[in-house]
Amino acid sequence: MNNKQTSQTQRALLIAGTANVIWGFSFMATRVGIEHTSSSILLSARFTFSMLIMLALIAAGIGKVSLKGKPLGRFLLMGLCEPVIYFIAETEGIRRTTSSFSGLMISLIPISTALLSVVFLHERLSAKRFAWILCSVTGVAIISVNQTGEGVISLSGILYLLVAIISASFFTVLSRSISDVFSSFERTFIMMVMGFIAFTGSAIISEGRDFLPSMVSAMQDKYVILPVLFLSVICSVAAFFCFNYAATVLEVSRIAVLANITPVVSVLAGTIFLKEPFTPVCIIGIILILTGVYMVNKVE
Repeated sequence: MNNKQTSQTQRALLIAGTANVIWGFSFMATRVGIEHTSSSILLSARFTFSMLIMLALIAAGIGKVSLKGKPLGRFLLMGLCEPVIYFIAETEGIRRTTSSFSGLMISLIPISTALLSVVFLHERLSAKRFAWILCSVTGVAIISVNQTGEGVISLSGILYLLVAIISASFFTVLSRSISDVFSSFERTFIMMVMGFIAFTGSAIISEGRDFLPSMVSAMQDKYVILPVLFLSVICSVAAFFCFNYAATVLEVSRIAVLANITPVVSVLAGTIFLKEPFTPVCIIGIILILTGVYMVNKVE
């Protein structure tokens, strides 16, 4: 690898890592938002703002979307996998299981993604790299087991979480596979549009006649509008653009394991800002996660 390629790889790793740090704070913002409005209104508002931002960037000439003559199948499937299928499946999976179990299941995404990249993208996955992915996943599992949460584990919850794992994995593989045809901006654009259609449609159905009054009321509450702005501008548009850019440059196994940075940031943010407990077990989990992430991107 020459100096130019090394520099590009390091930049992409930094950008992808930044995206996952941002997503680590999204849990806290979401928690604040849903204390003051329904989850359906919050999601609708989030992706409405996200889509409007993308349209504004296009109108200002900052971003460009050109789909003519391009294969749209995988493009649309990518936007369907995430955010639509993943958000729905993860939410329903968490609702039907315990927080610790759902965390354990979601931690399998890097493994699933790496294996799919071998099958569909024919990427090389060395035994050493896979072992360090397992190390990082083990750290997430330890943190998840340390969480407390009430509830029962239902079969439907397990199936929803499996769908979440598969959709997240296919999203990363698809984003990488179409990166030579669709720009990072175009891939982010379709995600925001499909998120807007799916979640606003769902909110209209679930809220019924109360949709508009609930939306107007939510937008007048600073404890909703501020989380929505953070979730739409930073977590959706900026972070997914960073992720899609990184998918253009990096191997999928490298991108996938960076997702384990998210629970590290989530735990630290919860401890600092929400005064949640921070135990020695969390420290062990964080060390394993960060060691695994570092070594995956060091070994060949």
